[in-house]
Amino acid sequence: MPEIPPLPESTILLVEVGSTAHGTGLPGGEDHDEMGVVVESAEDVLGLDERGRPTVMQRTQPEGSRSGPGDTDRTLHSLRRFVRLAASGNPSILMALWAPVLHATPEGHDLQALGEAFVGRHVIPRYRGYMQSQAQRLLGLRGGGHGRRGGGGREELIAEHGYDTKYAMHAARLGLQCVELLTDRRLALPIQGEPAEWLRAVRRGEVPFEDWWQRCLALDGQLEAMAGDAGIPQEPDRGRIESWAVATHLRWWRVHA
Repeated sequence: MPEIPPLPESTILLVEVGSTAHGTGLPGGEDHDEMGVVVESAEDVLGLDERGRPTVMQRTQPEGSRSGPGDTDRTLHSLRRFVRLAASGNPSILMALWAPVLHATPEGHDLQALGEAFVGRHVIPRYRGYMQSQAQRLLGLRGGGHGRRGGGGREELIAEHGYDTKYAMHAARLGLQCVELLTDRRLALPIQGEPAEWLRAVRRGEVPFEDWWQRCLALDGQLEAMAGDAGIPQEPDRGRIESWAVATHLRWWRVHA
């Protein structure tokens, strides 16, 4: 099995993401997902290549092959790209701000401490969009399902439970975590309490499809209502985020020139 390359020296944060970090995986049945944040060099940012440092994906399985238990998938983002995606409300990126730490410099810890600044009602359309899209696929209304309850396409789960329970679990998780994020201004990882138990039950195929669907509808309605709650900030604190990101780049370049 191929090995994951060493981390770039300018990596300030590496966290565990995916089902294991959420606490919704099944023992012995999950791959290992990581996300890292790398500070670009001054040449990357100010040089002639306008693209800067690209996002890199590293896997122990060849591209196009499905990861299985024991496999590792790692994604490395530049700090600039990470904060832009997080500020846009991207759910997969936002979770890294509260995810279990595998490696962190002081800058990485500071980035996670900035998490609350990224929270606002602007995240609701992103979370709802992902959740609704996945639900439509599970209902066979999108993605070529033609009325068949498929979704994620894990045929072994569809055959056993009538629907892709892992895909369904992630759809509901998005709704639960968005409510938590807007209520608490942070995420607790792994997921705690009744939501965690219920999500694992969905994953094991113990929740009937209609019960899962009704809870997703309720979560979607709750998020629609929260979108009009003036007690929740409308947008991320862009000034705070940008000030920190600029200062971090300048300080890193001075120290590591």
